[in-house]
Amino acid sequence: MNRPLSRRWSPFFYKTITQYLNKNSRIFLRRLKKIKKGRTMPDLSILEIGSAMRMDVAVLFFDLKSFTATSSKISNEATLFILNNIIPSLTRIIQHWGGTIEKNTGDGIMAILGTETINQQKIAREAIESAMAIRYIMLVEIQNLMKKHSLPVFDFRIGIDMGEVLISRIGVRNMNFITVVGSAANRASKLQSLSRTNGISIGENLAENLDEYLYQYLEEGSDPDWQWKKTGTGKPYRFFHYTLDYLKPNEWLTFRFDKEI
Repeated sequence: MNRPLSRRWSPFFYKTITQYLNKNSRIFLRRLKKIKKGRTMPDLSILEIGSAMRMDVAVLFFDLKSFTATSSKISNEATLFILNNIIPSLTRIIQHWGGTIEKNTGDGIMAILGTETINQQKIAREAIESAMAIRYIMLVEIQNLMKKHSLPVFDFRIGIDMGEVLISRIGVRNMNFITVVGSAANRASKLQSLSRTNGISIGENLAENLDEYLYQYLEEGSDPDWQWKKTGTGKPYRFFHYTLDYLKPNEWLTFRFDKEI
C-alpha cells in the first residue's frame, strides 16, 4: 500500500476488455437472429442459502441515465445488444478487482468490493479503481461501440461508499440471492443518484480511506436531498465528486504520482 493507486489498470487488462467487446458484439448479433420464443423461465443455478456475515466492504452502484425513456424508442433487439455489451463488461471489471455483483438492476449493477481484505485503505483503493475503470471503458469503448452501430449513447452515474454491512443469501431453494444490508449500501445508492453525468460520487468514509494524494481530485458535494448524519455525533456526513480519470493503460503504467495529470 505504498502507492495511491495500483497498476491493475494495464494494457493487458484493457486489451482483454476491448477484445471481449469486439468478440461479444459479433457473437451476440448472430445470437439475436436465433432467439426463440419460450414458455418457461430458464433453469437457474442452485445456490446454497447461508447465514449472514458482518463485513467492512465498499458498495458500488452504477446506473444508465434515462435508460427506460431512450430504450422505448428503439427495438428490443437493440436494447438487448446494448445491455449485453455494457453489463458483462462491468462485471469483468468488478471481478478484476476482486468484487462481486450483488444485483443486476437491468440498466445497472450493485457491486460489493473489498471482501477479501480487512485493510480499509485497500478496500477504498479497489473500489475507486474499479469505478475509474468503469468510467474509462464506458466513455472510450462502450460509447464508441454504440455510435458504430448507430445506437443511443447512454450517460451514466456511479455512487460508492464503504462501511460495515451484513451480507447474506436469502430466499428459498432454487430462488435466492445475495443481499447487502447496511447504511453503506443505502448511501451508495443515494450517491449514485446525486452523481454528475458520467461522474463518480463517493461518501466520506471512502474519502477518508483514500491515499492522501487523491484528495486533490475530490470536490465536496452539496444537495438538499443529502441529509445523512454521522452516527453518534449527528454531524453532517459529507460526500464528494471524484474527478481523477485514468490515462490510456500504457501511459498509466509509467505515470508518476508526484506530478499533476
